[in-house]
Amino acid sequence: MNLLTLIKMQLNVSFNWSALKWYAKHDKKKILGGIALVIIVIASLAPLYYFVAVNFFKTVFLSGYSLGQPEFVLTFAIVSVSMLVLIFAIPFIMAIFYFSRDLALLVPLPFWPREIIGAKFITVVIQEYLTVLPFMLPALYFYGTGVRAGLYFWLVGALITLILPIIPLTIISAAILVLMRVTNLGKRKDLLRYLGMTLFLVAVLAFNYFVTQLETLSQEEIMKLIFAREGLASLVSRAYPPALWATRALTAQGAAALLNLALFVALTLVGIMIMLFLGDRLFYRGLIGGDEVTARKDISSDRLAKGMSQVSAPAWAIAKREIKVLVRTPIYFFNSIGVILIAPLAMFLPLIWGNALEPILTMLSAVRPLYLNLGAAASIALVAAFAPAASTSFSREGKQFWLSQVMPVAPREQINGKIIYSLLLSLLGIPLVFLASVLLFHWNIQELILISLVGICLTLPSITVSLLIDLLRPYLTWPNPQVAIKQNLNAVFAMVATGGLYYLTYQFAMYMMHRQFSDLLIYGGVAAFALLLAAIPYGIMVRIADQRFREIIAP
Repeated sequence: MNLLTLIKMQLNVSFNWSALKWYAKHDKKKILGGIALVIIVIASLAPLYYFVAVNFFKTVFLSGYSLGQPEFVLTFAIVSVSMLVLIFAIPFIMAIFYFSRDLALLVPLPFWPREIIGAKFITVVIQEYLTVLPFMLPALYFYGTGVRAGLYFWLVGALITLILPIIPLTIISAAILVLMRVTNLGKRKDLLRYLGMTLFLVAVLAFNYFVTQLETLSQEEIMKLIFAREGLASLVSRAYPPALWATRALTAQGAAALLNLALFVALTLVGIMIMLFLGDRLFYRGLIGGDEVTARKDISSDRLAKGMSQVSAPAWAIAKREIKVLVRTPIYFFNSIGVILIAPLAMFLPLIWGNALEPILTMLSAVRPLYLNLGAAASIALVAAFAPAASTSFSREGKQFWLSQVMPVAPREQINGKIIYSLLLSLLGIPLVFLASVLLFHWNIQELILISLVGICLTLPSITVSLLIDLLRPYLTWPNPQVAIKQNLNAVFAMVATGGLYYLTYQFAMYMMHRQFSDLLIYGGVAAFALLLAAIPYGIMVRIADQRFREIIAP
């Protein structure tokens, strides 16, 4: 009964059910407005999802089907989902378990640690369905309709989809429980947590590398492996072995299907039991000392006088404040830096390790340098598009937003500071371009400078439009820091708006190419057009900033 009560409470906190019920009864316009916004977002993303994701899974299914292995699409989807959850749910688990505001109320109550952990874990699983469903639904559809599967397939497919995120989430939860227990005391808690999360990711990528290596096999052995029965599924599932059990549970016949289903479910239950066992013994110990801060050393009068005499520009002071909050909050740090550095490396390194770059480089060698350089600049801009730095900048302040309202810094300067901060984070994409140059493309110094400058200009439209959206509708009532980023619709709206601006930029670049302008003029034109697009939302922000800062009510 305690667990059910906790689950209900956690779901209420995570999805704001009480607030939704109140608005449905007293303010139906706000509910209808929220529904309209959700419909707009879905309608905006649906064409992209169909033309990119759905068609991609259709191609994967047809490729496997042509080789007599239609089950490959299922294994591919299961492995992809599991690895995404394993990599990107780390800050989510840490925030839910250790940084939720409700912990101060839950810990004194007569609940077992395993009950608190279990309830929070279930809410995480439910929210991870947003990652699972976009992959599993098209895979199940194309396989089920392609081979005319029966009722058993659809029922087991629904079951596999429901429990699919549990195994990777239990792995993360166990690692987080151990990490927080080890790092909860001492002066360098945050640093140790960063190192711990980084080492966990390195271990995941290293495991993926070693188990998928084919260098020791001859070409004949590789072809034999691929064309063998379930060859593709066996090959892909090396990165995540339970995926083969899940695939066979869906595609095998008779007792074999039930046996593989039982193995997958049993592994899921074992993972849950291990997590709850560790939770009972480590959760409270990891929680103790988590909010402690180290006492600051006394500042000498000379040092104080020197600090008072060195006054930073207001915008730069705001940017430094944002950076300090980022560094001191592991959840924000991992979400921001992870998107910028870890995600590209996670996709890029397996290509190098697996010797899969040769055909790609052969294809790119025939591409006009202008296209390649603009593509590299666009990759820098994509960092700004997907990183939540700007789109959640005001929301992340939460209950502390009143400090921004009363500090003696004009709203315009605060906006400038947030732009500088977001731009500095986006610049972390430039080292990746330099790395690609050293390993792959061998750009000269002039090309690298040109790519970097155009890339910086291309980041600004995303930054300014994202800040404008967050200023117009900041989400300040989040229960834990992760929700301010992961469940903030502003990040989705910002990506949609950024996509529209980048589409206009693409069309402008294509127009200049069709008119056969020189390469230098095209670079300059694209940069100037991007700056123009960035200036429009910036001008709107500056115009409404004073009024919005007065209107926003900090919780």
